[in-house]
Amino acid sequence: MRRLCAPVLLLLVAAGSWSCPAEDIQTVSLTIVCDNYVHEESLELEWGFSCVVAGLEKTILFDVGGSQCSIRANLQAVGIDLSSIDAMAFSHAHADHIGGFECLLPLPSAISVYVPSWFPSEWKRGVEAQAASTIAVAGRTEICSHAVLTGPVYGAVTEEALCLRTSSGIVVITGCAHPGIVRMVQTAQSLFPGETIALVLGGFHLVEQSEAAIRATAQRLLDLGVVKVAPTHCSGDLARAVFRDVFGANYVEAGVGLVLTL
Repeated sequence: MRRLCAPVLLLLVAAGSWSCPAEDIQTVSLTIVCDNYVHEESLELEWGFSCVVAGLEKTILFDVGGSQCSIRANLQAVGIDLSSIDAMAFSHAHADHIGGFECLLPLPSAISVYVPSWFPSEWKRGVEAQAASTIAVAGRTEICSHAVLTGPVYGAVTEEALCLRTSSGIVVITGCAHPGIVRMVQTAQSLFPGETIALVLGGFHLVEQSEAAIRATAQRLLDLGVVKVAPTHCSGDLARAVFRDVFGANYVEAGVGLVLTL
């Protein structure tokens, strides 16, 4: 599996119920459009992460990769027009997750940009100057029915995840999971108590961890009831190998160009 080698750079606004009829839960597709691991050889690699969520009330772009602008070419290559995206959100303020924002300018006026309140003020002002609509994220924030930003999960780097309610269960998408992938999943579970975590996809930030520590993390996710995992970006080769071993057939080999339907 080819990858790009580079150093690591480096939910609801108001309370409400998430219970709803089963027929109201949507089938969702996830497309990774920026990553340093490859799934589709024709796409460009870059140290960073970005994923498009389609099939809900709104199409969501979560993270935008880095400043090498692979996201623009890769969106075109997978047939996703920027004008089809309704909402843009970010996991954390590292360059490999927000650096691609300028590559997408000018933004279509229909896109709403969800701007974390804990991001640098200068960066937030830059986004507000470019986007016709911005929504401040200070806590759990609903983008649309069945799509929720966790709001800040505190750690060495403050980060948020995107949680989706799908016909397969809850999907948790992380940028790097700097506060810890277990904490990110536990935060998601607090938003959807009693519901199955069908998939955790994104960066697990285990690249500097020992095999024993990684294996303990993988086992902890199993104990929490996570069904499938798709570690990519900053997870590391060793972590991907360990998760593949622990989760077996429920491990998903992720990289740029991967399309999953749930």
